[in-house]
Amino acid sequence: MKKISSYFPAVLWLLIILFLSGFPGKELPKLPVWQFDKLVHTLMYFILSVCLLFPFSKQFIDKENRLKVGIIVVLLGIFYGGLMEILQIHIFINRSGNWYDFIANSLGAILGVLTFPIILKYLPIKRWF
Repeated sequence: MKKISSYFPAVLWLLIILFLSGFPGKELPKLPVWQFDKLVHTLMYFILSVCLLFPFSKQFIDKENRLKVGIIVVLLGIFYGGLMEILQIHIFINRSGNWYDFIANSLGAILGVLTFPIILKYLPIKRWF
């Protein structure tokens, strides 16, 4: 059984995304960069994928399980990204979900899974897990 502490970064990041997604839209700063928020969405879900993969890094290294683990993490990221967009439409105040944000969320989840082998290979973070 995995240590519960290995899931802490992923759970913390899920809560951060929930908080940021529910933050009133009028309170967010306006940036002069066109579509900067799509880059932020992609980065948030990239980090989410990486955080979700760390507890399963041993299974991910095994090439037989890599596809299965990767698909599960991508689907979780897509589901959570879709849920946040739905909550922005129906629940959160002064927020509006849209398809472009959902696509950026999904792209971030996919990119996180695709780059995770590179992260494991070149960054000295394996020792933490």
